[in-house]
Amino acid sequence: MALTYVLHDQVWKSVRQTVRGEFEFRVNEIVENIERRLHNYEQVLSGAVGLFAASQSVERAGFAEYVRTLRLEGKYPGIQGVGFSRLIPAPQKASHVAAIRAEGFPGYDIRPGGQRDVYTSIVYLEPFNWRNQRAFGFDMYSEPVRRKAMAQARDEEMTTISGKVRLLQETDQSPQAGFLMYLPVFRFNAPHGTPDERRTNLVGWVYAPFRMNDLMAGILGKHFGEINASLDLEIYDGNETGKSQLMFDSNDQAAPRDAAFHTLRTIDLFDHRWTVSIRSLPVFDAQLRSSEADICLVPPGYKHVF
Repeated sequence: MALTYVLHDQVWKSVRQTVRGEFEFRVNEIVENIERRLHNYEQVLSGAVGLFAASQSVERAGFAEYVRTLRLEGKYPGIQGVGFSRLIPAPQKASHVAAIRAEGFPGYDIRPGGQRDVYTSIVYLEPFNWRNQRAFGFDMYSEPVRRKAMAQARDEEMTTISGKVRLLQETDQSPQAGFLMYLPVFRFNAPHGTPDERRTNLVGWVYAPFRMNDLMAGILGKHFGEINASLDLEIYDGNETGKSQLMFDSNDQAAPRDAAFHTLRTIDLFDHRWTVSIRSLPVFDAQLRSSEADICLVPPGYKHVF
């Protein structure tokens, strides 16, 4: 009996280690896919910055054609679009609004209203579909979470991502958490080697908005349904895992339960942190119960195979 117990315990530990190994493999795969995809999106914005750097003026039609050739939906699933937000000093606001209205947008204005020392406005956002049209004219710099990322991108000339926000593209029907990615754009052939030069010669930001559910569906791809059935994936903005920081939950209807496996990982990208919580679900944990039952059914003579 003692030998049977020892062998049973050894087999059980081996089975658990095997299942844990599969769990860790899936966790690593998810985290690596998130990191890889966001770096791919950074390359999209870098290309847009190059478009501005190569020309004294990038017009609406040229920007739209550039984004169209990227074939975002097929090659970069999960991205909501690629846009340009222009910096507008207060004395230039009226002339800016008049110029955009003259392009065929008579109802255009900078939102929200009010007096500010400086404005920004989303003037290009492609594809210019109904969702993205909701953001047309919005002053992202007027909102603190967006402004923090935009200022950092400008001062450090680096890619940044914002904290959790509600995008202008959202409606009251099935809203999703969102975030934005920014890269600064400077005047053609103007110096921008120091923070002061960057602030003086900034003309705006190329950026991309992301809806988290759409993003994760694009990242997980054909494995999305399989992962949802076996793992509960949650992504939080920052270090905390409170409800207010929750950006994505693959199984928001799942009841709280003790999982056989659970891990917390942090993802540090563009000087911003996400906390990823991954928990096994009953479908995944069933591998342990099935293996345990198989062990219990093996007769005592099984020791002869060792």
